[in-house]
Amino acid sequence: MPQTSPFTRETSIPLQEWEREDKVNLEVVTYGWEGTKCTIRFYLPMERDKQRLHDMTRNLIRDVKHSRDWMCEFCGRIARETQVMTLTWTHLSPPRMAIFIHHICNHDRQECFAELEEHHYAIKMLNNLPQTPLPRPRRKRPGDRHPRASSCAGCQKDATSSMELQRCSRCKLTRYCGTECQRDDWKRHKQTCSQIYSVLFEGWDDRDAAPQVQQLEQA
Repeated sequence: MPQTSPFTRETSIPLQEWEREDKVNLEVVTYGWEGTKCTIRFYLPMERDKQRLHDMTRNLIRDVKHSRDWMCEFCGRIARETQVMTLTWTHLSPPRMAIFIHHICNHDRQECFAELEEHHYAIKMLNNLPQTPLPRPRRKRPGDRHPRASSCAGCQKDATSSMELQRCSRCKLTRYCGTECQRDDWKRHKQTCSQIYSVLFEGWDDRDAAPQVQQLEQA
């Protein structure tokens, strides 16, 4: 759980070692079952309009979702859906953003949604924000299911979850079932790919969980 943010009280915050003065510095943290998580740091074009910044980041959710064999953060079932919370501090120089992405099996599963609500209110409280209710996504039609987080980011077919997916060699984040899917998805993925500075997986028992951040070439 994030600590109380100083961003809500200050207008000038010292730069962290990875941050740049000429960019909007974005940190995305995504959470799964049993403490698995991933932290991705981005450089976004300089912008101070909150709505444009939010629009700018919508596309990256898919790339983050399809990065691991994510399981529901609250029950360990297969994750198909995500809950996203975005915090934006455009009054800072340079501006900062934080996005928290929770992997969840199904928003309609009441016990999981209840735990999700606790996180929602805690983040609101830590950032001195109004305690507004967590909005529910629109009701799904019978038989509708979102793709598995463990599936290919391109075709998003459930069958690809059992395959050995290949990670994008540039951003080290998004996974594909083959070169054709990756090529077909490039028009969508290239913006996110070019803005990533580093990727760090934590809590996984394989080579992707190496303690060293995979730092990418700066633009």
